[in-house]
Amino acid sequence: MTETTRAPRKDQLRNRRKLLDAARVAFTEQGADVGIEAIARRAGVGATTFYRHFPTKEAIVEQLLGELTEGAREVADRAAAMSDDRQAFTTVFTEGCVLDPADLRLFDILCRTGTAAAEQGRRATVDLIAPVVHRAQRAGLLRDEVTVDDIAAFMRMADSADTLEQRRLTHTVLLAGLAP
Repeated sequence: MTETTRAPRKDQLRNRRKLLDAARVAFTEQGADVGIEAIARRAGVGATTFYRHFPTKEAIVEQLLGELTEGAREVADRAAAMSDDRQAFTTVFTEGCVLDPADLRLFDILCRTGTAAAEQGRRATVDLIAPVVHRAQRAGLLRDEVTVDDIAAFMRMADSADTLEQRRLTHTVLLAGLAP
């Protein structure tokens, strides 16, 4: 006899989303040390409901980090399909941090909640950036001494620009400086 898995009820899905949305706000407003009770209260549910969906604070952090990196994964997948090495690298470099400033702050806060979250954030960044960095280096388009961590830092630097025009200029200058 095979066991069938029932789809979650609508109220379960709604509560899970409420918890995730509440956690985003709570972490943004209160920082990495926000507690489970504060997240549950903000979501309008009890701590028991929180634990039904997320056994630990780390579990909700992991889910949020996953959601925040979805757009970057799409950019990396699009770049991987490009035949032009320069275009692939430039696409990831200029579009890879697709988060708005509030989500970038949230990503940083979440990565400071613990060692596992910091590693998840670092791993996600490396997994998304490393293929195009190595590809560009093999093609002779990128200095050999530049690391994936360097590229991630440069991308974040460009994304911290106040205006779109400043961001474009930062990308242009950084890309020129990264060429061998």
